[in-house]
Amino acid sequence: MSDIEEIKSRLSIVDIVGERVTLKKAGRNFKGLCPFHTEKTPSFIVSPDRQTFHCFGCGKGGSIFDFVMLFDHVDFPEALETLAERAGVKLERRPTDTPEAKLRQKILEVNHLTSEYYHYLLTKHKVGEHARRYLKGRGVSDKSIETFSLGYSPNDWDGLSTYLRKKGYEDRLLETAGLVIPGSRGVYDRFRGRVMFTLKDHRGNVVGFSGRVFDPPSHNASEGQVQAKYINTSETPVYIKGKVLYALDVTKDAIQKANEVIVMEGELDVISSFQAGISNVVAIKGSAVTEDHARLLRRFTERLVFALDSDLAGDAAARRGIEIAEKNGFDMRVVTMPSGKDPDEAARENPGLLKKAVKDAAPIYDYFLSSAVKRFDVATSFGKKKISEEFLPVLAKIENPIVLGHYVRELATMLSLSEDSVQDALTKLRSSKGRSLTEAAPDLPGEAKLTRLERAELYLLSLVLQGKTVKLFEDLCIAIPLTNFHYLPVKAITERLGKFLPDHKTFLAKDFADTLPPELLPVFDQAFLWDISSFLEDDERFSREWGKATYEVKRLGLRGRMEDIAAKLHDSTLTNDQYSTLQEEMRELTTALSSLEKGR
Repeated sequence: MSDIEEIKSRLSIVDIVGERVTLKKAGRNFKGLCPFHTEKTPSFIVSPDRQTFHCFGCGKGGSIFDFVMLFDHVDFPEALETLAERAGVKLERRPTDTPEAKLRQKILEVNHLTSEYYHYLLTKHKVGEHARRYLKGRGVSDKSIETFSLGYSPNDWDGLSTYLRKKGYEDRLLETAGLVIPGSRGVYDRFRGRVMFTLKDHRGNVVGFSGRVFDPPSHNASEGQVQAKYINTSETPVYIKGKVLYALDVTKDAIQKANEVIVMEGELDVISSFQAGISNVVAIKGSAVTEDHARLLRRFTERLVFALDSDLAGDAAARRGIEIAEKNGFDMRVVTMPSGKDPDEAARENPGLLKKAVKDAAPIYDYFLSSAVKRFDVATSFGKKKISEEFLPVLAKIENPIVLGHYVRELATMLSLSEDSVQDALTKLRSSKGRSLTEAAPDLPGEAKLTRLERAELYLLSLVLQGKTVKLFEDLCIAIPLTNFHYLPVKAITERLGKFLPDHKTFLAKDFADTLPPELLPVFDQAFLWDISSFLEDDERFSREWGKATYEVKRLGLRGRMEDIAAKLHDSTLTNDQYSTLQEEMRELTTALSSLEKGR
């Protein structure tokens, strides 16, 4: 047995998925809200028999490995490592044997050691005394220093690199990890004389660092320049700024429990807020939420609250982030900071006021509208023009039609205009940018792209596979010849089922699935995981559903053939005999359809 099969045999996909998604029993399967797209009605099905999952909303599906890869945003080797450890399986050939994986692992190792080095100097060594005083003056507690792995980089040219060389790490690796910078006389430490913030991914791996100079910013005598307030690790094989959220490894449980994440700009904003009792926080190290940020946070919460230093209304980068968050289905809100302070200062001066501001956070689009109204005179035509010019582009990005309709009414009321005039202006704006109202709608899921006949055939197959398969397959062959199926994957699966059943006394989905080629398995899972739990155990209701399903496939099949013939009859190159043959076939089909519908 291979490592993969051994892991599958030891782990239940229901247990693994159930730790991340709330699942409820649905017949022989389980269902819940899909973690990969926004939905209110559960369409995410997990099969313990097949050890697979499938979402009938977004089309994602697969094995236990596919789920971990999608949910944790990792590649297959990482998913394999994670599940092997969970299952207690010792891998014969570890995925970390690849050169890329080995390099990533080495960087994570040296980053972890560097974090411990900086932390030790801050907390235990006399060289970190100045940094300890600075943090204490900023209100950072000893507990927070431990919780967030804060540190201090000595003001030495090569203090860290010398230490790491003694530990056996080469300069080339340190440069790749973003810890040193090459110079004319060799490498030198990137971070020197700074308070260090350890950057971790949501699983707790140290992926990089951010270094802050003390207040006021120190002077670089050798260059005659004032040093940057913050410097960060350059992008590396393990660190991409747009994918990392500061403190998520610490705060993710609080975020999930509150079903809300408060997004701030800097590390000290997060630490001070955390100390003030606001624990569902992260920092984006800037003012824009990226696509990767949004996908990562969406796994933990549905509400995103902005508590940033900058004015969102005038920040183009922040607006792009808000558009991304809106597409990912977030309920977004904005905190108006007390007295215009940043979260760090507000948390230290009056935690109660900050908590109240967070509690009173306004819906994001209310914030944009009120911001525009505050700055322009709504009583004048010029003011109305400026408000509409600022707010209409925001409306144009809203994809949810209910939310859009609400704010069209709000703007119309605010400007004393009709909703039609606002809608016309919005339509013109979208047209000028080449984006129509219909184009604003999200792509339909994979299943929705099937024709009605293909979908009906897939549903009929789901009844066969989940019901009393042997008996239903016999009934199916009598009702509809297998050669008549139009959806090729369904046709291929039913033909293979006809060859499989005579050799097996009972139908086991897993055994049959093992006989299918890989390209048919996704369609098989769609059929086998189709949620029919509401009537699966009720013989009378199941029989009625079977009758409706077979009728629909027959009806749509006849209509489809009639449409094909009608199109052919318009072909001017047909001979008289060909034309007569098609007309006769059309009459037969019409009679068959009429008979079918009367028999209904």
